Amino acid sequence: MQSAAAISEHLDTRTAAIEVAALLENAMSGHVDLVFVFASFHHREALEEAIADIRQTLSPTTIIGVTTESVVGCDLELEGVAGLSAIAFNLPGTTLTPWTTTPKKPVPISRPDEIPNWIGLQEDTKAVFFFADPFSTPITRLLPALVNCRGKDKPLPIIGGMASGASQARYNRLFLDDQALRSGGVGLTISGPLELDCIVSQGCRPIGEHFRVTKVDGNVVLELGGKPALDVLQNLAKRADAKERDFLQGGLLLGGVIDENRSHFGRGDFLVRSILGIDRKRKGIAAGEFYRLGKTVQFHVRDPQTAVEDLQLLLDSQQLVKRPFAGLLVTCNGRGRSLFHEDDYDLNIIRERIGKVPIAGFFAAGEIGPIGGKSFLHGHTACLTLFRSIE
Repeated sequence: MQSAAAISEHLDTRTAAIEVAALLENAMSGHVDLVFVFASFHHREALEEAIADIRQTLSPTTIIGVTTESVVGCDLELEGVAGLSAIAFNLPGTTLTPWTTTPKKPVPISRPDEIPNWIGLQEDTKAVFFFADPFSTPITRLLPALVNCRGKDKPLPIIGGMASGASQARYNRLFLDDQALRSGGVGLTISGPLELDCIVSQGCRPIGEHFRVTKVDGNVVLELGGKPALDVLQNLAKRADAKERDFLQGGLLLGGVIDENRSHFGRGDFLVRSILGIDRKRKGIAAGEFYRLGKTVQFHVRDPQTAVEDLQLLLDSQQLVKRPFAGLLVTCNGRGRSLFHEDDYDLNIIRERIGKVPIAGFFAAGEIGPIGGKSFLHGHTACLTLFRSIE
């Protein structure tokens, strides 16, 4: 199996596509089975023609394209500037099943027995890649349906992210071969002799104690451990040291425990969500999740040092297995320079640990990847998928 990645900073979309296609064509020695294309919003209007140019040059079996805020490729994280990044694969022996979901023809969530056929699920399916428009995709209902489509005891890995190339509906673009979508999502089910290892680095750390949710109304947590949630939060702020207060000013998050059966909880045991606001009248906290009564939660802060440690720790295990032949990086649009105050920070760490492996990806409006055996929609994470052949 083989891959190649290329990136262009050219502002003209067609020129960028021709440049990327030529680089990929020169690097690939065999038939191209799959190409992922990630384009910053600067390329939105001419991206359909650009995808066609890449298809004409490479003749891939499947090509998928997504508009984004910023792109990742090779050794660059091109934040806030024009960028077009792509990665091509030669995947002999694998089966690629592309599919779409749209508002007019959605994945049949209400008929879960039809989903395996819809997405081309097979006995040796390794994962599903899924990229979607956040304004038109019911991701909170769709994602669990996809994860559980082969049974709750055997969750299906879903990997990908939400298009970030627009701030309103119908301005994102998604492409699947000759189809161009302004809403919905595109998926690719991969089956066969391939190993996909997705690591999810959340870049947050717990602060204070963990509590049980003892009163809740929708997504508004009203009581934690029998006390008004806002009082708990204010007490946390009073007890915080100077460094922790700086982190609190940068934004507070709330994490729900993934596995309640654990005897103790630490970093990586929580699915972290943003705090959306405060209900002062009821002393509640509006969270980006619907927590049930009895759920264990803990406040978290974004911490660049923790983000680095977490990513390094997850990459440690990758040193014990053979080198991958490709990588796909889907990272939060709140990471990069805004978190680390340096360019290409995540990519530099990855390069130091796994070497010159072809990598492409994008800054997403929500990342999709597995934690604790199940895939979730994340924020503030870096999701790195490494591709290895099975010999």
